[in-house]
Amino acid sequence: MDVRLNRLLNSAEKLIQDKKDPKDVSGKTGTPIQKADEKSDFVVSLPVQYHNIQSRLTELQKQLSKEQSRMGLLEDTTQDENKLKELLFEGEPLFPELGENKISKPEILEASKGTISSLLAELKKKEVEGENIFSLGMMLSPEEFKGKIGSVVSTASMKPISETMVKRLLGS
Repeated sequence: MDVRLNRLLNSAEKLIQDKKDPKDVSGKTGTPIQKADEKSDFVVSLPVQYHNIQSRLTELQKQLSKEQSRMGLLEDTTQDENKLKELLFEGEPLFPELGENKISKPEILEASKGTISSLLAELKKKEVEGENIFSLGMMLSPEEFKGKIGSVVSTASMKPISETMVKRLLGS
């Protein structure tokens, strides 16, 4: 079967034109099949998808911070293994495997490097996915999309800044 590129392009253009100029059953043009105020499920679900991706990005960034902390401490040869067992990250042991199975520091370091590379790959993938959904939302229904994600983004990612924390981070 010989399908020519021109025929394929013409069919695609015809489909696009049909979507722009919907017809009713009688064949008359100009009668919209779907009302303008009705939104497709896809458009309605975009803010939810965007929020889910942002939540997943937050989780991945926390995991990445934890693994980077682990790697930095393991690469420091002056760190005593007993002190590493006592370290906590967000209230949980940073090195639970040191207390349980007696895994060596180099093995943990290699596992941590592998975890970091997989986390970075997933972070990049989710960031691109989030940007794509954001772009779609802004193309299809900009005002509604901005309104829905504005409330999500402002409450979820913005936390009050502590003056003492800033001073501590700056070393003052």
